Amino acid sequence: MALSFDGEPRIERRQCPDCARRHESVTGFVLEDGTPYAVYFAEWYPHSGEAYLDVVLGTWDEADYPDQVTFACRFGHVEGNDGPAASLVSAAERRADHPMFGIRLDRTDALEHPRLEEFWEVADWLVINDQVLHDHVYHMPGAEV
Repeated sequence: MALSFDGEPRIERRQCPDCARRHESVTGFVLEDGTPYAVYFAEWYPHSGEAYLDVVLGTWDEADYPDQVTFACRFGHVEGNDGPAASLVSAAERRADHPMFGIRLDRTDALEHPRLEEFWEVADWLVINDQVLHDHVYHMPGAEV
């Protein structure tokens, strides 16, 4: 799988609905071997030291989004790890209703979904190649004790 960006990801400053602090948000498009493959949305919540990533996989050449599925993970500290870890969470919880998201998977459904491995490949690639996501995950503040 040869992934690449389809143009530059869009970076925005948004206000956190929980603490009102401003944070970065990124939206981008991912190609697989030059073909539209995924859309992603990444958000950072500075008050909790967490980043969330939603990835929509599906067929992008049809307007009615016939097979879209959305996965999500949280990057943050977990008990027993020295650094941040990624864990599946419910997808697109803070996203408006739109047919593009297709089936929004919760953790249980994501663990059993046949495209789970594809999601993790995209998530891993994004953490390395999306500079804003990379900076937040690899330079996340230490866990509060």
